[in-house]
Formats: sequence, C-alpha cells, structure tokens
Amino acid sequence: MRLAPTIMAGLFKTWIFMERTNKNASDQGWLGFFIEALLAPLLLSLQPILKLYSINVAELGLGDVLRPLLASLLFAVLVVSLARLFFTSWRRANLFASLFLIIFFLFGDLSDWLQASIGWGPVRTDFIFLAIVAAVLTGWRWWVRRGLKNERLVQTYFNLLSVLFFLNSSIGLFVKLSQEGAFTSSSQEPVIVNRTTGDQERPDIYYIILDAYGREDILQELYQFDNSPLVKGLQSRGFYVAGQSSSNYIQTMLSLTSSLNMDYLQTMIDQGRVTENRYELIDVLQHSEVRRILSGHGYEMVSFHNEYKATVPDAEVYYDDARTGFLSPVSAFEGIVLDHTLARVVLVWRPINDVLIGMPYRMHSQNILSTFQHLREIPGLDGNYFVYAHVIAPHPPFVFDAEGNFLEHFEPFTLNDANYYIKDHSRKGYIAGYRKQIQYINTLLLQTVDEILANSKTPPIIIIQGDHGPGAYLHWGSLDSTIPAERLGILNAYYFPARDYEMLYSAISPVNSFRVVMNQYFDGDYRLLPDQYYYSAWSFPFEFTEVTDLSLP
Repeated sequence: MRLAPTIMAGLFKTWIFMERTNKNASDQGWLGFFIEALLAPLLLSLQPILKLYSINVAELGLGDVLRPLLASLLFAVLVVSLARLFFTSWRRANLFASLFLIIFFLFGDLSDWLQASIGWGPVRTDFIFLAIVAAVLTGWRWWVRRGLKNERLVQTYFNLLSVLFFLNSSIGLFVKLSQEGAFTSSSQEPVIVNRTTGDQERPDIYYIILDAYGREDILQELYQFDNSPLVKGLQSRGFYVAGQSSSNYIQTMLSLTSSLNMDYLQTMIDQGRVTENRYELIDVLQHSEVRRILSGHGYEMVSFHNEYKATVPDAEVYYDDARTGFLSPVSAFEGIVLDHTLARVVLVWRPINDVLIGMPYRMHSQNILSTFQHLREIPGLDGNYFVYAHVIAPHPPFVFDAEGNFLEHFEPFTLNDANYYIKDHSRKGYIAGYRKQIQYINTLLLQTVDEILANSKTPPIIIIQGDHGPGAYLHWGSLDSTIPAERLGILNAYYFPARDYEMLYSAISPVNSFRVVMNQYFDGDYRLLPDQYYYSAWSFPFEFTEVTDLSLP
C-alpha cells in the first residue's frame, strides 16, 4: 500500500497523548481554539493529494496539483455540511466526516492490499470492501450519535492527527522538491535570437524524438517485429539510418539534455554546468547549447506540448492544443488521485469511466496526432526554424492499434514503463501493445516526412531519433535484471540537404548528432566524443553504471 502506512502511523501513541492533553487543556487561547476548531476534515482532505504529489513530483508541476487540492478541500466542506444534516451539532458532524474522509482516501490502497492478499479481481474486491466500509461507517454513525461520551477528546484527537499527517506530507514534499532542485534559481541565460538579414537561405532543422523507439535488429530479435519497411522507407527518401546506434542514457530527461547540449552529463556536472537534480535538467534542456548556437545564427525554436517536462514552453513558436485551466478535462494526475479513493467504485460505470479515466488517454492520443500535424505546417512558416518535437510514442501507454484506431483503457493514465508497466500488465502485453502502436507511428512519420520534404523551400536537416529504446526487458532498479541492448538500441536517422553523410557512422550516438551538424553546416570545430552508454536507476538517475556489453542474451 502506498498511503496506508502514512495514514495509520502513530494512531495509538497519538490517542494516549491526546487523552492526557485534553484533561489539562484550557478553553482559552490557541489550545482551546485548536480543540474546538473543525480542522480535521480540511487537513485530511489535503494530505493525500500532497502525498501523491511528492511521489510523482519528478513528472508534475505545481499547476498540476492546484485543482485537485481545491476540489478535495471543497469535497471535505461538502461532506461536513451533509453530515450536519444527520447530527445535532457541528462537532459530531465533524467527527463522522473525519473518519469518513480517512476511509475515503485510503480506500484504493486498502482495497489493493486486500486484492493482493486474497487474490480476488479488482472489481469484486472493491465492492466487498465497500460493504465493509458501509458497515464501519454505519457503526461509527451510531456511536457518534448515541454512544460517544467524550466528543471533545475525540475531536481533539482527530485535529492533532490531521495536523501531524499534514505536516508529515508537507515536510516530505518540501524535502523532495529541494532534492529535485525545485527551489534552485535558473542559471541559464535567456536565449536571444540574432535575426540576421542576409540573403542566404538556411535549412530548417527538425529534431524529432520518438520516445522509446527501438533499433531494427532489437525489435526483430526481442519483439519479433519486422521494422525494415520503415527503415527502407527512410532510406529511399534519402535518409542515412545508423543501424548500430544506441542511446547514451536510458532515461528521457538524461538522454535529451545530453544530446541537446552535445556532451555527457558527467562532464557537464564536473564543469558545474548542471547539478544532480532532475529539475535543473529541465532548465538546461530548455536553454540548451544547441538552441543557443542556432539562435545566434538567426534560428527561432519550435516546440510542442505533451504530458512530460522535456518540452520547451518558452520556444518562439510553441504549439499547445491542450485545454488548460480549471475547466480543462480530467488530468492524468487527477485520475490517479481518484483511483486511490472510494470514488473508484463508480469507475466501472462506462460513462463515468470515459470522463474520469478515458479523457487523459484521449488527450494523450490527440497530443501525438497534433504534433505530427503541426510538423507538416512548419515549411509554410517564414524564417529559419529549429524544430524540436518530442512525441511520447511508441512509448506506453499504447493508445493506437496498427491502423490508428483509439484503444480504450480502464485504469488511470500513467507514463509507466518497464517493470512499473509490466507489474500491472505483463511483458507479453507490453510487446503486443508496442508492436501495434509503432506501426501507426511509422505511418504518421513517413507521411510527415513526405510533406516536410515536399513543401520545404530549402531542403531541411532532419534527425529522427529515439531518446532510448523500449522497456519490456528493463528493470528500473536493477541492471542485472535488464537487457541493456533493448533499452539503449535506438532508431537514429539523418537527412542532410546534400546527402553528404561522410561524417556519420553506423554506431553514432545522440551525444554526437549535433556535433556533426554544427561541424558540417555551421563551421563548428567539435571533436566527436567516444560513444559511451550508461544505466541508472529511476530513483537514482545520476548514479551511472557504464554499459560495455550491448549484445543480446
């Protein structure tokens, strides 16, 4: 269970402490206010949201949690107000609402624990546990109305308990944010575009990242998927496909920060250009060395919205088709919150599921489609553009079949990969979903490439690259349980205007991609770095282990 240990910790000791304190408490001053205040429902409604935010802080921004916090707070007020209709005082209503909210927010964790213990299906377990909850709350209602002798003591207990839990989650969140560098001010200089006035037409530069797109031989061997039509399709259009390429890192933010800064993260850390936290990587990615150099040559940046932080919202052109704000559809984080609560029992009803669970998947599929659509529009823009598109596909979740039909889901939206995904599904399911989705991504990719090439006034530079490979055989906590060749092997394809690929080679890795581009098209003098590859656990992203054996088992 994820939240249950936090909620249940210290109940007995807190009760003993409160019994002693309440006997000596005065009705005057702050202690008297604390005893009488209806604090518990409000704080108990906020604590689970903060706890879940701290667990997912690496993937979320503060804006992602504001609406859930407000909704949870309003829900607590509603529960207390409704409870007041059945009790003779606000204190008794507060007592009933406090236990109800604890159970409400613990429901998903307790039901999951019960399911794992007895082996029943999730729906059956939820409804059996719902019956248990109904019996407990019925008994609690009777006791509060008729059997409870010391209301003041119990209310004080709930108040103190809620404060302790709230402080625990708040302090934990603060520590987690500090570790991730959320309170570190940006050290990156603003990017200034030098809009040159010369007559020379420069090629637009497209850097298209297809998340978790594996290498042809890896897909054939481990996924029994023949990707040669895509590879040959690119080659027939003039691309150079590096057939033995591997990513330098196994995590998206690490890989893209490295490639866009044309250097290894270890070197950047040693030189003080970045510190060991994910939050700073976001800033270093968004204000990368490649962007800085190209801006000096008059290039404006284009980027696209998605669910991950490896985008560039302050790009000169930023496509964001998502509906944002308090009236936007249910977000992925909100779906996770709901799945932890008693509200999950209504998700078996199809219309509710479509709104609360299905909507984030549909938004995700729309982000993928709109990115490819906007890529086709870039040749019509006036000026010189560096186009950075991070498409979260064929990476899970798998929302398309081979023909592009939308695939419905009935569990909360996540970007879980590797053993985190397989734990809730299966390796066989991962491979099957990946094989379907990659086929439709291939269709979109070739159509997009055709339109870019056909409509560009000056032949463009195009790099199509996986940030890393797929993860059916990746374990986020163990290199020994991982097949490194799968996660590191990537699609890596280049289109240069004159089709001069002399500087490229079959094993070129992303850290050298833009070194070649800068040398060949912008009079750069960058030496190519040795191609090296590193594993790091998700929880310890900067504890690198070099991988020297990329052979398949």
